[in-house]
Amino acid sequence: MVGFRGVRLEEELEGLIRDHHIGGAVLFRRNIENPEQLRELVRSARECARRHLGRPILLAVDQEGGPVQRLKSPPFERLPSARALANEGRESVRGWAATAARELKSFGMHINLAPVLDVLPEDHSEHFMAERCLGSDPLQVAELGCAWIEALQQEGVSATAKHFPGLGHAQSDPHHYATVIQWANEASTERDLEPFRQAVAHGVHCVMTSHSLYPAVDAEWPATLSPTLCSQWLRHRLGFDGVLLSDDLDMAAVARRFTWETVARQGILATIDFFLLCQNPENIGPFALELTGWLGRSPELAALHDRSVSRIETLYRRLGLTWRAG
Repeated sequence: MVGFRGVRLEEELEGLIRDHHIGGAVLFRRNIENPEQLRELVRSARECARRHLGRPILLAVDQEGGPVQRLKSPPFERLPSARALANEGRESVRGWAATAARELKSFGMHINLAPVLDVLPEDHSEHFMAERCLGSDPLQVAELGCAWIEALQQEGVSATAKHFPGLGHAQSDPHHYATVIQWANEASTERDLEPFRQAVAHGVHCVMTSHSLYPAVDAEWPATLSPTLCSQWLRHRLGFDGVLLSDDLDMAAVARRFTWETVARQGILATIDFFLLCQNPENIGPFALELTGWLGRSPELAALHDRSVSRIETLYRRLGLTWRAG
């Protein structure tokens, strides 16, 4: 699942669909000028995927509200931040999430990369995630997050709980640094996991990983590349059988630390379903080459890939789309 440059299909997206057989695209503000242009971009992307792949591609967008919303007013709906919504309560969360979902669906979007379920520390006034989070009480974050998820999915847009297993205690932004989160004890761990546990129980369609390192559980691999955290904890311990998305692999926390060969292998082992490469299109080809290379020479990874395809096919059905392998 890739980011791309330009506001028209032929500027870059057509080549990514044709040459790399992408599973989806993530839209950013750089891709959106106005409603008419966005509708034409989506229409042409759908037609291009049908022509070259014989299947739809999934379209995703970060429409959290506040500082992170790609459909920016005017003329699009201006959404409050998660922090503001938490102050207003559950019904406000549901109402605004439903509003966002209806707008996204009207433009052909399939997945909202929201809500953020990271639990902030008690003293979070200066935290880099403060505006994007629903608070520092894990039960409140869980309750409001589940309301957000339900509202999105009832309107036909898949929700994404992020950033598993919790980014709230990170001291730095993984866009720029490799962050380490130290869980002091089991209570600290459970505090971060609670919103994700409840989101899974409420049937969230997608989960997005954190790029942070959690040395109490896995001292070698960040969560995105950790089979322990993603497969053992999320899949087996919490029972998540939906679609798992990596956070953007172009972030420094991954891109500056690992080769694409390593990222592809570890990501498959961690049961990642969609690998996101959103900011540097020149990385897409090299990564795709490593990914397909592993699938061709490792029966173990190929089997895991088949399970991933099955999960993606289930998401297609949930969205009312017809899956046909290209």
